Amino acid sequence: MRPRRFSEVEAYQHADDQYFYRPLVAGKELFTYIAHVPAGGVMPPDAEEAEQFELSLFMLQGELQVTLAEDRFALRQADALHIPRTVPFGVANTTDHTASFVLSFSPPPMVDLHTMRERAEASGRTVLDAQECQRRFGPFAILED
Repeated sequence: MRPRRFSEVEAYQHADDQYFYRPLVAGKELFTYIAHVPAGGVMPPDAEEAEQFELSLFMLQGELQVTLAEDRFALRQADALHIPRTVPFGVANTTDHTASFVLSFSPPPMVDLHTMRERAEASGRTVLDAQECQRRFGPFAILED
């Protein structure tokens, strides 16, 4: 095992949406990534995905409108949220700036980082190298090298 330097982590398009994730940790019991939702970006709730994971979210920057089951509310920088298994979760960025957050899963998706990239490419999703991520989403003051 070796540390993953955030400035070297690429991003994968989540699905047919404007949501990108950058995998940081992929273990047997936990999976963590940083997500970026550009201005106007949306990731709709997915009831099927909600059945699989319990989630922990921590906002790094920006603001998102969150849908959590039937509830809708805003999350801002430094807000944290627990998302129980079976509860559909979605986000929308209605601001003019990228919103970013840390998301951890339990249990993790049963796939390694190499396979994750292969699946993203095979499904026609966009894969961004680390330099393109910084250009599109900007650096984090708390995460700069």
